[in-house]
Amino acid sequence: MLKDVVKDGEGERVLLLGNEAIARGAIEAGVDVCAAYPGTPSSEILDTLSEACKMLKGRMEYHVEYSTNEKVAVEVAIGASLAGKRGMACMKHVGVNVASDALLSFAYVGARGGFLLVSADDPSMHSSQNEQDNRWYGKIAKLPVIEASNVQEAKDLTKEGFELSERFGLPVIFRSYTRLSHQSGIVKLGKIPYKKLERVRWNRHIDTDVVLPAIARKLKPLLHKKLSEIENFFNKWERNWIEDGDGKIGIVACGLGYAYAKDAMRSLKVDLPVLKLSSTHPIPEKLVEEFVSEIDAVITVEEVDPFAELHLKAMGVEVFGKMNGYMPMDYEYNASRVELGIAKALGIKPSRNYSEAQKRAEEISKLAPPRPPVLCAGCPHTAAFYAIRKVVNELGNACLPSDIGCYTLGINKPLECVDITICMGASVGVSNGLAHVLEDKIIITVGDSTFLHAGIPALINAVYNKAKFVLVILDNSTTAMTGQQPHPGTGVRACGAPGKKVNIEDVVRGCGVEFVEVVNPYNVRRMIETLRKAIAHPDVAVIIARQACAIVWAREKRMKSGIIPLRVTEKCDQCMECIKTFVCPALTFDTKVRIDPVLCVGCGVCSQICPKGAIRRENVQSKRA
Repeated sequence: MLKDVVKDGEGERVLLLGNEAIARGAIEAGVDVCAAYPGTPSSEILDTLSEACKMLKGRMEYHVEYSTNEKVAVEVAIGASLAGKRGMACMKHVGVNVASDALLSFAYVGARGGFLLVSADDPSMHSSQNEQDNRWYGKIAKLPVIEASNVQEAKDLTKEGFELSERFGLPVIFRSYTRLSHQSGIVKLGKIPYKKLERVRWNRHIDTDVVLPAIARKLKPLLHKKLSEIENFFNKWERNWIEDGDGKIGIVACGLGYAYAKDAMRSLKVDLPVLKLSSTHPIPEKLVEEFVSEIDAVITVEEVDPFAELHLKAMGVEVFGKMNGYMPMDYEYNASRVELGIAKALGIKPSRNYSEAQKRAEEISKLAPPRPPVLCAGCPHTAAFYAIRKVVNELGNACLPSDIGCYTLGINKPLECVDITICMGASVGVSNGLAHVLEDKIIITVGDSTFLHAGIPALINAVYNKAKFVLVILDNSTTAMTGQQPHPGTGVRACGAPGKKVNIEDVVRGCGVEFVEVVNPYNVRRMIETLRKAIAHPDVAVIIARQACAIVWAREKRMKSGIIPLRVTEKCDQCMECIKTFVCPALTFDTKVRIDPVLCVGCGVCSQICPKGAIRRENVQSKRA
């Protein structure tokens, strides 16, 4: 809880979420600048720091911001580090792809003040489009990668990451993952330093900070030297350790894999030697050699890729791991999956029949009604997609690229308005290519935060290269999918501080677009008419479908005047138009069409869709909490 994150109680034990523990670690480290673009499973780190900064004002000060994208967030933290301050950037794993341009060059420059990049990987792709393992960025950038095995270590390693960065002059990557970021655990608190965020004078360091080719050629050998020095440190680091055990097969466990391996061994009633690694790049080779000198082979337990496994094989170690089928290659680990792998390597039976348990679970799950993810009741995106589908049906066909956000759920029936989703902002970029090869019309949907994140350069490209399409910016005035964080279009910054509101329509016009119209998607008729006009326009056309996120909008209505839900009147002839062509969780059908007054937010879109005028607003105002 937030009150525990900011608690000035050194030595006390509190229950924290993994991401809260990372935030607390940054606070204990005396971080100066924190920047992020929100993305699950990393979002709560900056959300926590944003709330905490208000509570810590005058006691432990730092600058915190939601940046427009991950590259900018990393560059903000780099700026702090180059000025001798401690900087941290947080993002989900795919965000590092966006930030990698700056990160790989900064590795050559080196950290001055401590620099920590928190990468939250997402094994099993709970909320992501891929399952990449960001330890590879440590290898390609020649940077140290550390990872924690529990929530306590998440806090401690965050703090130590800054210390390592300053000690070795290197940016440090702290790798988390969904199960660590979103689990809760008991954390022993350290001391919160008392400090103000004071400005400093700039000192030039052009021999390191300007990576011209001639300078970069000198810096690369120094980077290798730093990496070798930190590997020597990792060989003796107290966060890496060897545990004695029985037998000639041991376990090399990376980060959270250590917790899985310990649970699995308890279930199997075995006590194998264990090498616990908190530093997964560079691998501490001398410690590995010490560990394997007394055993014949190892079982690797690591999330996502055979990263440590490949290194151990290169050292000549016999490995039971992902590559030879002993451990799962795909998806998130848990204690049972690890137990099965260890049992297979040892040639023993698992503690229970997991396949039977899995089969039983699947049978039980069939009894539950399917609950696919849906857009919220009253979501303005649903109204926008309904209008788009109507226009597409008139056209006979159209290509419908979309992007990363709540609105990706527009893929589902009956809307079916998402044909392509690649990565943040790619809807606009991909459409630049489609526009030159397709006969069909192209209608793009992208969120407001995503447009500001990565859609602007591609829109400029479309104007310059005369790519014709209709871009619908679904502006719900928040970063809704990841927890309603602010962005430049909201006029609010982190800590709730006011910011300069960036009007998206001004940005679009500044990109050279001539057809720009702002429409409230709740007005379905006008939305459809505007789409028709946009399609007829000879060049790029942009529609900004602006209506606040239904959650925020409904909350404000409840606080002010209350919500008046709609109801289905006796005029309804069960034509099912609202059920078959529109999708709203508040609309249900058993023996007849009904509206759930608890779910209804009173947007009124369904009343516009009903061909018989059978949906009307309740006479009695509901002021439910």
